[in-house]
Parts: sequence; C-alpha cells; structure tokens
Amino acid sequence: MNRLWVRLALAFLLVTWAVLAVVTIVIYQSVQNSFRTYVSERNAAIFGRPLVNSLVEYYARTGTWTGSEVVLAGVGGRGEGRGAGGLLTFVAGLDGIIAAATDPAWIGRRLDEAATSRTVPLTLDGQRIGTLGQQTPGDQALLDAESQFTTQVNDGLLLAAASTTVVALLLGIVLAVQLTRPLQRLTARVSAWSPTSSKRFSPTGGTTEVRRLAAEFDAMSARLARAEELRQQMAADVAHELRTPVTVLRGHLEAMMDGVYPLDGEHLAVAYDQALHLNRLVEDLRLLTQAEAGRLPLQLEAVEPEALVRQAVARFAPLAQDAGIELTYDVEPLPAVTADAARALQIFDNLLSNALRHTAAPGRIAIRARAQGDHVEFTVSNSGMLDPDTAAHLFDRFWRSDEARARDQGGSGLGLAITRQLVLLQGGSIGVEGDAGETRFVIQFPISPP
Repeated sequence: MNRLWVRLALAFLLVTWAVLAVVTIVIYQSVQNSFRTYVSERNAAIFGRPLVNSLVEYYARTGTWTGSEVVLAGVGGRGEGRGAGGLLTFVAGLDGIIAAATDPAWIGRRLDEAATSRTVPLTLDGQRIGTLGQQTPGDQALLDAESQFTTQVNDGLLLAAASTTVVALLLGIVLAVQLTRPLQRLTARVSAWSPTSSKRFSPTGGTTEVRRLAAEFDAMSARLARAEELRQQMAADVAHELRTPVTVLRGHLEAMMDGVYPLDGEHLAVAYDQALHLNRLVEDLRLLTQAEAGRLPLQLEAVEPEALVRQAVARFAPLAQDAGIELTYDVEPLPAVTADAARALQIFDNLLSNALRHTAAPGRIAIRARAQGDHVEFTVSNSGMLDPDTAAHLFDRFWRSDEARARDQGGSGLGLAITRQLVLLQGGSIGVEGDAGETRFVIQFPISPP
C-alpha cells in the first residue's frame, strides 16, 4: 500500500467513484421525479379532470371529505366507480383514512389496505388536501411494469458503477505504472551512483517534472564527482606539502643525533624554521577549511576604505623598500564598505605579499580604490604579466607558478585560495586580469548602508 503506483491507482479509482456517485444520484433522482410526474399525470388523465376538479371544489366549499360520495357517483368518465361490482374509487384524507368511496364498506379503512394501482394527489392553493384513488385489479400488470422499470433503472446504474470501477481500476494501474516507471529508473541510477560512474548518464524520460529531477540529479552527481576529485587532489597536495618540511626536519634532527651535525644554534634554527613552516601550513589549511565551510566567524561592520588601504601599505612599506620596489596608493573619498576589518586587512596582506614575491626590482606595486555603483572596487597591481595558464589556476590550492622560488620564500600555496574565500564570505568578489606588462587583482566590497 505504500508504493506510489498503488496510491496513484487508488486515488484515480476514488476520484472515479466520487464522480460516478454524483452522476448516479443525479440520474436516479431525475428518473424518479420524472417517473412520479408521469404516473401522476397519467392517473389524472385516467380519472378525468372533471372528477378531480369537482372533488377539490367540494372540499373548498365544505372543508371536509364527508359526503363526497355524491361527487364520485355523479361525475362520469373512466375513473367513475359504481358500487362493489365496478371499480372501487375512493377519497382519503391527509390522515390516510378513506372518507368516501363508491363501496360504503371501505369508508373508515386505511389507504394502504386498498392495494391501489393508481392514485392522484388532490391539492387546493398548492396545499395537499387528500388523495383520489382507484382499486383496479386489471391494472396490476401496469403496476408491475412500472415497478420493473424502476428496478431496471437501478440495475442499470449498478451495472454502470461496477463496469466503471473495473475500467477505472485497470486504467489507474496502467497510468500509475507509466508515471512511476521513470522514478524507478531514476532510483536505480541513484542506488548505483559512485564518483567513477557518475559520468555515464542515461535518459530517464517521463513527465517534465521527472525529467527536471533527473537533470538536477545529473548535475548534482557531476558536482559530487568534482568535489570528490578535488578532495583527493587536496589530500595528495597536503601530503606533498607536509612531506618536504617533515623530511628536512627529520634529516637535521637525525644528523644531530648521529653526530653528523653539531648540536648548535645554526642547525637548530633550520629545524625550527621547518617547524614554523609546518605550523603555517596547518594554520592555513584550518583557515581555508573553515572559510569554505562558511564556519569562519566574521564581525561585519562599516570600514573606511582609505584607513584600510593606509594600514595595509604601512605594514608592507619597509619590506617593499628593502626589496627595491615602489609601493604607492591612490584612494579618493569613498563611502564605508561592509567588511570584517581584520579579515579585510588579511586579504590585502596576502595580495601584497604575493605581489612582493612576484615583482622584480626595480618594480612597482600600486593600490587604487574607486566607487563602482553599490560597491567599492580595490585594485592591487604589480609589474609583470601572468600567462593564461597561471591566471586560470591562480586561486587553486597549492598552485605555484614558480615552485622553486615560492618554496624558498616559504609560501604555502594557499594564500590566494584563502583570499578568495575571505572575499566571498564578506559578500564581495575577486578576479585577476593583466595587460601592458601589469597584473591586477580586482576586489569589490559592498557599500555599507547608511
């Protein structure tokens, strides 16, 4: 009962039953009312309109049916009775007691004892005042025919209901199976999914909703496969990055323990540097993981762009001077942006550190800030061009355009990946572009509302 095709078939059957019940009731009531009207009109025609009118006039004049035998005996026509030897014609009151009859022996008896074959209601001013009836043994066949007609109508309705039920059930099962078959195929695909099989898609078919669900599943499986590929790649990258400092640290410690290197400050400093490098790698990985998962705590507030740029430049000015690189900034009066001041400063630290590592002396690093619609755009540019392959992978984890130089200067290969996640978490955007011998990182932060 918990299968979808069973529920759809039963729902189709219940709807059919509901419609059939309404149609049956309407047809039955219509047939019954029409049949009663026909019988009443037929009986009135058989009795004769003069007799009916005369009885109504008598009751209107006297207010009772007592003595109305004179009307029954005095009006001719097919409905007239003449004593026990003829047709028994009578008038009954609203209490169902016969008040007048062509056979006096029937006066005072109940209407249902007469076993009448036809009756006509007597009305005055729209109100029923009695019943005109006639006991006609010869019309019993007609009464049986009327009863048979009613029975045949009921039997026909029951047969139609039974036939419709069977047809509706069969059609409901067929339609339900057709509707649920694409879902069964999709379920089979979900059950058999794995990162290695996610690219072997097959058409699902079915309704528009089912096809959209299948398309979304295909897109989701592709994203999961890509995420699994990135996870495996990141695990390999982490292992590779950790292996180098661990190997160097272990080698120096073993050499000092074996007496190959003296246990002095110079060799301890090498081991200490590798320990610091390991610490930076672990911290960068922790920060990147928190940022990608959206669990990095942020304190968003209104930050002045000029103060942010001045502070970042002041921190790197001595380093730039020692490297023989010109560091400048140009910030026009700007509205405040919504950002975490500490994390925003970390973003500029990463970009300026990256620019210093990749700018040869005498080079130039510049920071500019301009208003662009509802954002403030910061540009960090440095001398030197990026090749297209480097630009495409610049924000990937552990990517290095010059691996040897980056390793010598202690880079982890995670700085720009962390920078991108920090910008995105603060509602901004970041990109890289280059031309005319210059590389530019463009960052946008939303302007803080008043």
